[in-house]
Amino acid sequence: MNLFVETFCDNGYLANSYLVYNDNYCILIDPANNIKTLKQFIGNRKLLGVFLTHGHYDHFVRVVDLLKEFDCFVYMHKNAYKKILDNNLSCATFFGCFRQFVLEETRVVFIDEGINIDLEGIKIKVFYHPGHTNCSLSYKIENMLFCGDVLFSNSIGRSDLPTGNVVVLNNTLSRIKKMEHTLTLYPGHDECFILSDALKHNPYLK
Repeated sequence: MNLFVETFCDNGYLANSYLVYNDNYCILIDPANNIKTLKQFIGNRKLLGVFLTHGHYDHFVRVVDLLKEFDCFVYMHKNAYKKILDNNLSCATFFGCFRQFVLEETRVVFIDEGINIDLEGIKIKVFYHPGHTNCSLSYKIENMLFCGDVLFSNSIGRSDLPTGNVVVLNNTLSRIKKMEHTLTLYPGHDECFILSDALKHNPYLK
């Protein structure tokens, strides 16, 4: 199946949303950006699911509004759901948001390490990659890894926010280093990159 990726980044938090799609279907990873723009790009495709890399406000800010527009589930780690309901854990207050998020659990599918999901031929392998938070998931689709805020081209995610842990993050990075070096990584911020390039240039992977 030929899959394509469209990156959206039109919010003030500079957080990426990724639409993975073919001619008929699509999934969204991290609903951080303008829903109107997203709807225009989805067009006649069916949105099969929304996937959260982790439960920080800048990455899920549009999830409730999005679920009002589309009949699908949102997939996340159980700890991400706890964060969404707590503005301090999700860092929403840090971003100046004090309204309470209400996300019905009936719209949520909890996932974790080792889960394999097949949505109309879009095959997603789930990895638990904690350290930046205790709810960080990465999604491997074909030769792509959507890794949230765990790893960037020349840096790594911070570990000083609630439930972050630098030792755990280093263990996660050790696991990622052993993955296929040809993987293209799509982070929660900044540009995508090839793992082999990061292994050469990222000082945190030395």
